[in-house]
Amino acid sequence: MKKLKPHAVDWAQIERFLASADKKLASARKILTFDEEACLQQAYEAMLKASLGFMFSHGFRARSQPGHHIAIMDFVRSRIDKKYGGLMTVFDRLRRKRNMALYDDTGFVSHHDAESALESARDYLDVIRADNRCPKAVKPTRKKRAISFSSKNSNLSAISWNAPPTDRVTQL
Repeated sequence: MKKLKPHAVDWAQIERFLASADKKLASARKILTFDEEACLQQAYEAMLKASLGFMFSHGFRARSQPGHHIAIMDFVRSRIDKKYGGLMTVFDRLRRKRNMALYDDTGFVSHHDAESALESARDYLDVIRADNRCPKAVKPTRKKRAISFSSKNSNLSAISWNAPPTDRVTQL
């Protein structure tokens, strides 16, 4: 079965999705101090909302079926600059970490994991907005940096976006 379907480009809708991503990111920032799991979930959802806006700007949407979050990520991965491959890897690992925390009793989210998720989401939103199809495209202004996740259960990696493609991801 097809994972994507055509979607009419509606710039007002795209702007609403990007605004919703910003709200989720702001919410994640506020709840970091008292709920790491909710912070990680909100950061992930901010990335997902921005991805949906990105998809809509390209005239597609994911079908509502199992695996649609993966289909959304694959769509974005296939259309953004390959130098952001490390950021896409973090996005996918956040998806898995969120699922583990939500559906499995072994899903522990450390404060460091939540902070890193917040930083990754902020960077991801900058990348999505830099796409020339997204409304109000603004080039990211922050320097690229290494991101790491420390929790033994997180199975997330340190990312260096400036590293050569083969050295981008190194397990902790």
